[in-house]
Amino acid sequence: MASLANRPPRTLGVSLAILASVMLFTLLPLLQVSVIYLIQYRISQMSMPVDGGAGQSVPFAVGGSSEGVTDAGLIIQVVLGLAYVPLALMAWRGRPRSIRLIIMGFVVALTAITVVLMVANLTSSPSIQSGIDSGGDLARQLTIGRTVLSALIALYVVWYLNRGPARAFFRGHYLTEPELGA
Repeated sequence: MASLANRPPRTLGVSLAILASVMLFTLLPLLQVSVIYLIQYRISQMSMPVDGGAGQSVPFAVGGSSEGVTDAGLIIQVVLGLAYVPLALMAWRGRPRSIRLIIMGFVVALTAITVVLMVANLTSSPSIQSGIDSGGDLARQLTIGRTVLSALIALYVVWYLNRGPARAFFRGHYLTEPELGA
């Protein structure tokens, strides 16, 4: 076993791969869920006075959907985002040795889930019950951008974590001369 002084350091590329994947697969989904529920809460708190302010007030906005994502989709995003955090922390430490493969597999799986959800969202036609708005084109462009970003980050994570310096960091030691040929 190599001493702590000979342990390879975490490279900038490993740090970038871990941080980018945490931002994409944990922070972005949690931020999206938070914003959606904040908007829903604010809309449900709005009211318009009836009878010039003397009568009962009624909700200002009812019905429709301000989220564009089903509740099941939001729950999946939150659960997977929170499940990724401990894996990212273990990858940051570089322990256990198998965390490199686990992180790569989880990133590829999360990317596949994200792409499937985004493609399903892009190909579905809007229903009249959810209303028609002018933000649909913007939402579509943001969805395409997030899908492309997910694929690029997944490719970077898989590519960099397979490079020699990253493998040495997760292995915990550099290869010696006899191991290089094997």
